[in-house]
Amino acid sequence: MSPESTPVHPADNWEQDAQHYHQFPKLQLRLAAMAGHMRLDKIAARRAALVDILSDGRPHTREVIWETIASQLGQDCWGKLPHEALARDLAALRIGGIRIGYSRRVGATGYYLQYPPLQRPVPPQFGAINWDLINQIRQLSIPEKNNQAFAAAHFALKQKQLILSEEHQDWSPAAVEREARRLVFGISSKELFTSYNQH
Repeated sequence: MSPESTPVHPADNWEQDAQHYHQFPKLQLRLAAMAGHMRLDKIAARRAALVDILSDGRPHTREVIWETIASQLGQDCWGKLPHEALARDLAALRIGGIRIGYSRRVGATGYYLQYPPLQRPVPPQFGAINWDLINQIRQLSIPEKNNQAFAAAHFALKQKQLILSEEHQDWSPAAVEREARRLVFGISSKELFTSYNQH
């Protein structure tokens, strides 16, 4: 957390996010209800804050997590055994299907959100079509669809870079990024430009 930023209670963030989902009333109600619950339950607030931290796709050390969340909820939010409290929070989020990994790479050490961020609790039925999701996507404006697509692509790229960095610690950052782009996008922008000019 940057020194210029002002700590914000996670409930405030979730309430603000709820206002942006007017096209999805059920999701809006769930976010608002969860925000209200956070104000009464410090453990729920702590886990919500942890989700918010990990959602940027970058690794975060225990110390950064403790300090950031304590600035939002108070220095006593972790109790007398912060290590155990964080371990319980991570376990609870993982049980909920949130895929949290841990990187030991020098310069990129800490907990991070893996891609895809959520696990399906039940395998999807073959040939099944989620018409509710399709209808929700159709209701989005073109800019909203583009924003979601670009955000997903950016998140996938960052996660692939983390995985490759962990698997190939002798690779340079440029090599990691090049291979990540190839795996995520299939072809690099340079290759695409060269191929276009050749035709």
